[in-house]
Amino acid sequence: MNCRSACSVLILAWLTRQFLLADSPLPAAATAVPRTRSVSETLAALPGTNTQAITARKPAPATPVSTANLTLNWRTNADSVDARILRQPLSRVLPHIAKATGWQVFVEPGADTLVSSAFKNQPSRTALDRILSDFNYAILPATNGRPRLVVFRTAASSATEEIDAADALRVDNELIVRLKEGSKRTPEELAQLTGGELAGKIDPIHAARLRYADAAAAEAARKKLAALDGVTVDDNHRLPSNDSVGILDGLAAAGGLSIRPAEVSAGRLVIGLVDSVVQPINPAYDAFLIGRESVVGSTSTSAELSHGTSMFANLIKAAEATAGPSGTSPNFGVIAVDVYGANESTTAFDVAMGIHRAIQKGANVVNLSLSSEADSPFLHGLIQSYQGQGVLFLAAAGNDPVYSPTYPASYPEVLAVTAGNSGGQYAPYANRGPFVDLMLPGSGIVPYAGDQWMVTGTSTATAYASGIAGALWNPRIGSPANLDSVLRTQFGLKKP
Repeated sequence: MNCRSACSVLILAWLTRQFLLADSPLPAAATAVPRTRSVSETLAALPGTNTQAITARKPAPATPVSTANLTLNWRTNADSVDARILRQPLSRVLPHIAKATGWQVFVEPGADTLVSSAFKNQPSRTALDRILSDFNYAILPATNGRPRLVVFRTAASSATEEIDAADALRVDNELIVRLKEGSKRTPEELAQLTGGELAGKIDPIHAARLRYADAAAAEAARKKLAALDGVTVDDNHRLPSNDSVGILDGLAAAGGLSIRPAEVSAGRLVIGLVDSVVQPINPAYDAFLIGRESVVGSTSTSAELSHGTSMFANLIKAAEATAGPSGTSPNFGVIAVDVYGANESTTAFDVAMGIHRAIQKGANVVNLSLSSEADSPFLHGLIQSYQGQGVLFLAAAGNDPVYSPTYPASYPEVLAVTAGNSGGQYAPYANRGPFVDLMLPGSGIVPYAGDQWMVTGTSTATAYASGIAGALWNPRIGSPANLDSVLRTQFGLKKP
């Protein structure tokens, strides 16, 4: 992507174009959209356009990268590391270091050992000394701005094997299996055959989640399953929730909205918000919520603002900013599907289950304000299938200022949304990879429990895009998929 041309396009679109969203060219199947505010008016009305100088007093704590026997909390800004590593292979520890630090990590092929170390609040050099005590290492500058950690026995030049940070997100004791259409095998049979537990299944796409006692048992099962005809095996990966959330000092919660949902009709747009639990806000907001679902059993009961609640609120605020006159009734509702429960992360299988559940309940737009560095062919296949049926998908590009792909945003069937400002510049934290399709503000203010909360991240930008789609929707557009071109026209980044 040419950043200069992309930014100039956005500056032109956001600051000088005065035509209405309703005047944008639509596909042949689409004949009309409601009269709405202009692009510049819509952006000016979004909280994220005007909150750059506001500081939240309750920043979210750093989320440690962890498994049962490997916890690593690497606070790069404070140069402080906590670790609890119990007899873990170095080959498993290094991806966690790469994930936690953002460094490129290279290791000498064949260099491996069992690592055990536990400490708190140690500087990064001391942490590396303890974790890599059996090897030499060096931290080198890199031309792309990312430090490079090399781990070796005798010479740095021998560290040629790059570590994939996405491996740190793999659920080591789980597998996802897919059965070919018409297969006579069943998920239950596969679980029994490989000594595992059937932890979930999605019957319409013949997929199942198998859980094992440990990573070694899962690897043995993978080999058995790979030898079976008509069975595809994928890893399951974690997807963390990492937007910053905090309470704003001195601001009382404002509860009113100038819009209300339209009367229920057969042509209503339904947005599936696949996220954490959506808590009650107030009647004005909650009127747009037409259902709550959970694919993870019990949901979080925390009094803190949830990520899902903040996404829902900013989705509604974007619809309000777009809709225009007070009293307008946008023709959409939201189904909230909790895929996190009380956990700090979800998994690719739970996200797929959440998408499936939302669409079962009528969703024809799916908001995925989440991201991961780990590619999931299983999740991609599910999205391809539903996108082919006319479902519009929007996903967050990720909160690291890099050019590397994140998933599911980088799948071609998904509109990838990053965060920027009204000058067409990327937010300092926002992914700006060539897969990104849209740019919208990344900060939003949410009324909850008597306070005003600010949330910042590409997740918020994604929720804004979904809310704008909800405000623009009219059955005469023909298909929710046709909203894709409207959003690209108004908020799209120019591709090379």
